[in-house]
Amino acid sequence: MTNGSQVGAVLTSDERLARRKLILRDAISLLTLFLITSVLFALTWLLYQSFTDHEQVLAVRWKARGEEALRTGNPKAAINALRSALAYLPARGTEIELATALAEAGRTTEATAYFNTLREEAPGDAMINLQLARLAAKQGDESLAVLRYQEALDGTWAGNGFNHRREVRLEMAGYLTSRHHLDQARTQLLIADSNAPDDPSIKIQIAGMLEQADDLPDALKIYRTVAGRHPAPIAAFGGAGRAAFALGMYRVAADYLGRELGHPEAGSLPADQLTADRGMLATSQRILDLYPALDLPARVRAERILAARKTARARLTACAAATAAAPAPLASIVTRWAQNPTRLPLDQLEQQPDLEQNILQLVYDTETVTAQACGAPTGDDALLLRMAQNPGAVEQE
Repeated sequence: MTNGSQVGAVLTSDERLARRKLILRDAISLLTLFLITSVLFALTWLLYQSFTDHEQVLAVRWKARGEEALRTGNPKAAINALRSALAYLPARGTEIELATALAEAGRTTEATAYFNTLREEAPGDAMINLQLARLAAKQGDESLAVLRYQEALDGTWAGNGFNHRREVRLEMAGYLTSRHHLDQARTQLLIADSNAPDDPSIKIQIAGMLEQADDLPDALKIYRTVAGRHPAPIAAFGGAGRAAFALGMYRVAADYLGRELGHPEAGSLPADQLTADRGMLATSQRILDLYPALDLPARVRAERILAARKTARARLTACAAATAAAPAPLASIVTRWAQNPTRLPLDQLEQQPDLEQNILQLVYDTETVTAQACGAPTGDDALLLRMAQNPGAVEQE
């Protein structure tokens, strides 16, 4: 039995050949399936990569178009382009640009909602807070605008955060000035000045904003510092001259306005500025010619006081004649003039400093009261009124 079974199990050569063919065919079939699958996988991967790469190329292309539209002041086109870019490749930077485009297009509500959504993900993002500050300012929400500006100052910036913070602080100061919060604006500007690099253009920008915030003394200080550089920009001379003129510091004003108008670049200044600055220079020089400075020779000082006395008396006479019922301040001035001698010798005035001061004060009070009662004066009366507003500043250095 055993021998018979073993003989029955022995395969013939044909059977063995058939078996080998079957195994080989199955192996080839499996290998073919594997190769086909591999090829299909490779083709699918290549197609996917090609599609992904194409999407990225399209995203970059649409993003570039959107950014160019923003730069050229076409926010509507930027919105469409940036939305297309986001459809191909979502990216936070593109989302911020889209929200910016919405804001510039005047779609304030959409832009605010978009930026607030972005802010929830990154509350410390300075750029987002800056945009929200601008939107709040447009909507008239002062408290929220100031809060967001402050958060932009405290937030995280990409790139040069130092420069970004200075720009935000100046923008915030400009907004506060426009809303008549001058004390807060001055605080921000002085902080910006203390942190600013030694760059004349930045210093002059800050000084100009201090002028707008009605901080003329600090503006003048910055202008004079920049004007002390070698070479000094012409804007520093003009700024210092105008600030000094507004403060009644006519000697300083004459100095800096003269240096501005004598500068080689003066011809490039706007015509209206040149006209205004020439007028201020002429006014300053005339005031200095009229002003009875303490360091003048006694006779020259006395002559100037008598000339001012004559001018003020004529102004009072004309004003009183034109006023049917003189107000109390004007009547009081008339009484004070009546108590002074009509004729006052020059020698007598030279020898009595107290009398000089009394007459000078009467002149100043006369110009002030007559301006209130009879309107703005002209000629030397207008200049005496300027002197009366701050006599101690006229020749201040």
